[in-house]
Amino acid sequence: MNLPDAQRLTDSLRLTSPKFNLSGDVDWSVLLNHADGHSLTPLLYTTWRAAGVLPGLPDPVRVRMEKAYRDNEQRNAHICAELIDIHHLLESAGVPHLVLKGWPLVERLYPDPAQRVLYDHDFLVPADQAEIGHRALRAAGFRPLPRKDEWVEKHLPSLWRNDGYVWDGYLFDPHYPRPVELHVRLWEDHWRGLSIKPLPDVWSRAQTRRVAGVPMRVLSDEDTLVHLAMHFAGHLIEREARLNQLLDLARFVQRTPLDWGRCLALAESANVSRFVFASLCLAHAIFDSPLPPALIWERLAARTPTAFREWLTQHGPADVLTSDYRQRDKGKDYQLTFLAARSLPEKLGIVRFAALPPLGQLMAKYNVRSRWLGAFLYPRHLAERLSLYGRALLTRR
Repeated sequence: MNLPDAQRLTDSLRLTSPKFNLSGDVDWSVLLNHADGHSLTPLLYTTWRAAGVLPGLPDPVRVRMEKAYRDNEQRNAHICAELIDIHHLLESAGVPHLVLKGWPLVERLYPDPAQRVLYDHDFLVPADQAEIGHRALRAAGFRPLPRKDEWVEKHLPSLWRNDGYVWDGYLFDPHYPRPVELHVRLWEDHWRGLSIKPLPDVWSRAQTRRVAGVPMRVLSDEDTLVHLAMHFAGHLIEREARLNQLLDLARFVQRTPLDWGRCLALAESANVSRFVFASLCLAHAIFDSPLPPALIWERLAARTPTAFREWLTQHGPADVLTSDYRQRDKGKDYQLTFLAARSLPEKLGIVRFAALPPLGQLMAKYNVRSRWLGAFLYPRHLAERLSLYGRALLTRR
């Protein structure tokens, strides 16, 4: 996807002075595939319909976009009902829980829930009660996904009600089963070898809101800001970022009165200020979302390594706009992780993570069950790494 065409999508979603540049030579198949990949098609359909530009598009384009919107409308009705069901299941099991992102944000940020594409349910639960919640969901018919992210420590193995469903690749299929993740932390400790810490005391700041008509607990607004920013920045570095995630952050900042001093303190306590800066910087550049007050912005910038700031300013917007999680750049994840490192110990931590990833990650990668056999996977992993980056160097030359 080239940059000018990608901007045709996001320019019409800017928070101020949106632009609708849909004329000229457009490869609509490529453009809509890109919109689909970034989960923007249903929102673009309603935005372009309200702006009166849909009649000027080719008939197949309008039909395809309307189908995505209608299917997502049906899909989100299922998601809303399922959220209430899961909430009551956890409540009946006596498991405290906070609803993360997802439906609470949809109701706050989008006048029409069908505009926002959702793929799973995320809940934060106390670590000592997570297994109780997991068993309650399994007793209600949820089953583990097939060997998905078994090495992840921030949440228990994902569950869903599959009932024999086979996905055909259509991203807005209303019948696609939604995974459920019970998180015990908001992100991985020491993520990618960096000195990343948990957010402190999130339960004490949690709020009760009516979600889908039912009182549910959610993160405080300041914790939500840090979580959304860290979530997008994490996907950016992992090469899985979607523009709808960044738009969530942009709309949240625009519409939510925030205690920016507390946001900064929370980000610093978890050592994620650089990632809050990164996401806010990109949300402003692409969607023209408001920036924090000047003093807060200066402190966030000061906590961000210069090389990372320069990359975000010079290359970040184009990278996000043209990225495709289905075609990841080999090695770019480590390049960005190194740019974000704030110290030599962090850089050494990144090297260690690259050479010696968690054993569970290697076991999942190579489909090995025994932890005794898993120890022999490290030589294989190192050999593959050396071969991969050796070929990459030769290709660049």
